[in-house]
Amino acid sequence: MTAGYFCLLAEGIVLLSNENAVKRFIRRFIKESIYINTLYLLFSWVLLSAFGLLFWTICAHLYSDAQMGIATALLAALNLISSLSLMGFELSIIRVLPEHPDKNTLFNVCLSTVTVFGVFFSLLFMVILPHFHSDLDVVTSSIATRLLFILFVLISVSDYMFNNTFIAYRKSKFNLRKNLVFSVGKLIFPFFLIAFGAYGILSSWMFSLGAAVIYSMVVLSRRFNHSLMPRLGIAPLRGMIRYSFGNYLASFVEGLPVIVLPILIINVYGPEMSAYYYIAMMFATFLFTISASATQSLLAEASHGGVTLTKMIGKVLKFLGLLLVPGIIFLMVLSPYLLRVFGSSYAAEATGLLRILAVAAVVNAFNSIARTIFRINYRTLPLTVISFFGAVLIISFSYFFRGYGLNGVGYAKFLGEAVSLVCYGALIFLDRRRLLLAAAPRYSASNSST
Repeated sequence: MTAGYFCLLAEGIVLLSNENAVKRFIRRFIKESIYINTLYLLFSWVLLSAFGLLFWTICAHLYSDAQMGIATALLAALNLISSLSLMGFELSIIRVLPEHPDKNTLFNVCLSTVTVFGVFFSLLFMVILPHFHSDLDVVTSSIATRLLFILFVLISVSDYMFNNTFIAYRKSKFNLRKNLVFSVGKLIFPFFLIAFGAYGILSSWMFSLGAAVIYSMVVLSRRFNHSLMPRLGIAPLRGMIRYSFGNYLASFVEGLPVIVLPILIINVYGPEMSAYYYIAMMFATFLFTISASATQSLLAEASHGGVTLTKMIGKVLKFLGLLLVPGIIFLMVLSPYLLRVFGSSYAAEATGLLRILAVAAVVNAFNSIARTIFRINYRTLPLTVISFFGAVLIISFSYFFRGYGLNGVGYAKFLGEAVSLVCYGALIFLDRRRLLLAAAPRYSASNSST
């Protein structure tokens, strides 16, 4: 089955060398929602990245280095709290919402649930903060800053839910518009909040995101007939809670290398190497985002039914062949020149790593598809186990290959992804009748993680 996937990817590569085939593909392209929504998600990522760079450049000229450092730490803490609060519902909403009999109630209950968790984790953070990090005590300096921080967390979790709801409805164009509102706002607010220091930077970011959330609320109400009302209850979430928690665990363990590797690199190689790793990963993330965007669209498409899963996977692989392969070639050839923009030392130390990560993007793409196959089939237990196994391998190999410098981290990423792919491929092959050849399972209150 994996060999078949490589053949389909090769078809996408062949398209690049055939002008007529490319023209035919483009004509079909504009009619396929899976392609269009993937492109909207990619454009959104590019927009956020470009305007994010402008935002931090503006703040660097308006605020002190210390205020910048505190603001980035606060934003990191807020993002962590938001991730904890979502409890996997941001992924489940893509899979379940399209076929749920009462979409409005489901969305309201999910949003209300993550809101309650957001308040809980925000309060917990403020309780333990004084015992760990005095530089961030601006959060607890007054009742106003405490309430504002809780509001920021609720804005953040709401944005995640609105974002994935648009994906679930296969209307990612609204994600792009929402992120445009967010991006433009980030370039305006910093000039008016200088007096508030680090909290002014954080507020500039979150007020802009708040405007984007308001836009999302209006769109969801007017275009999708949602009436947004707070509502809690277990009944609407039956068949979804275990699935959400399984996705929650799988996403957490999958992200462990992102958390652990920078710390490991600092301890093994020093802070300079950590900076080189960060910049190389920043470029490689674009390739990983192509796969992530495509598989998010795949999850949404499968949730609407009507097309066999193997056919949808074939479309995704052709799309990846057209975008991923040129991106890999681009980074393989131009990586030293791109890194030299940040300094000659970046080119000297991180070129090899970036090239290895570019090659690893191919394996990462197949893993993204495999994970999505399990999510489509409500099979989060093997997803969690293999994700944990792969994360442990990447971290362990990064340490064992320390003699190769940063290249060793790249080798670890490639090998960890490759072993995970073998595991996913074996399970999919052994159970291919249910996972691939049968119709995607429909939502029912009895669905659970297996």
